Amino acid sequence: MTPPPLFSIIVPSFNQAVFLEDCLQSILRQSDVGLEILVFDGGSTDGSQAVIQRHADQLAFWKSEPDRGQADAVNQGWSRAKGDILGWLNSDDAYLPGALTRVAEAYRRNPDAVLIYGDVDEIHSDGTAAGAKRMAGFSLRSLLLGRNMGQPGVFVTRRAFAAVGGLDESLHFALDFDYFLRIWARFPTQDCIYAPYTLAQSRIWQGTKSSTQADKFGAEYRRVLDVFFSRPDLPAEIHALRRQAYSRSVFLRQARLSLDAGDWRRGLPALFRAMWTERSPYQALRMIYLAIRTWRARG
Repeated sequence: MTPPPLFSIIVPSFNQAVFLEDCLQSILRQSDVGLEILVFDGGSTDGSQAVIQRHADQLAFWKSEPDRGQADAVNQGWSRAKGDILGWLNSDDAYLPGALTRVAEAYRRNPDAVLIYGDVDEIHSDGTAAGAKRMAGFSLRSLLLGRNMGQPGVFVTRRAFAAVGGLDESLHFALDFDYFLRIWARFPTQDCIYAPYTLAQSRIWQGTKSSTQADKFGAEYRRVLDVFFSRPDLPAEIHALRRQAYSRSVFLRQARLSLDAGDWRRGLPALFRAMWTERSPYQALRMIYLAIRTWRARG
């Protein structure tokens, strides 16, 4: 009989004490699986260390000191991890009860899997519902055309980590997009396994969106796509998505962030550029609808 998989969950955190307890408790409640938890706090000054210390005897490792950002923290954790299945859970997110049991079941049925992923509920900072990411039918095409994976609900197997390594530490906004893109491009679609359950909650910080962030998001996503589409081994049907990928993953993302922040001066040019680059008339009309809806919401 195949032994049950060991999970290694990395928790990167910085000044998130208000959410950190709930995050850790959501992992500790996953009691039906083999589990190690590694917490990497970036030197918080808000009481996070006290929260961590309350659970120190239940953690495989923890430290609190300055780091080079989220990717650095996750990479440090994964380099120490012993698990068959690797995940990272930001300290303002949480797993739902039974999530890791569901992932373990999917892994036992698909031992060659490289990714196991499920649905994610999005919540506001006060815990109220904000939306959902339903991941059925996901593919490399989906990722390129602006449909993000719900990162808290994605788990990487040891096989994938051995092949593609860790996160790109030069990225701060597009690090998960880049990482998942590398895995989807490296392995057959059938090795990326969808578990049809809601696995996690992801906290959405509407108040932190700004036009400055929109520009940074756009620049990083564009850099990731520049590297991806320069690959000589891309199938023709994937390379044909290049123009739409920039439209939806770069320009439309910039537009949404700027418009959500009320910055029409930056948002409208980004939206018009997305429409100009978009090949699908239907999608271009949807972008016009986005501008009208945002304008009406702003009153």
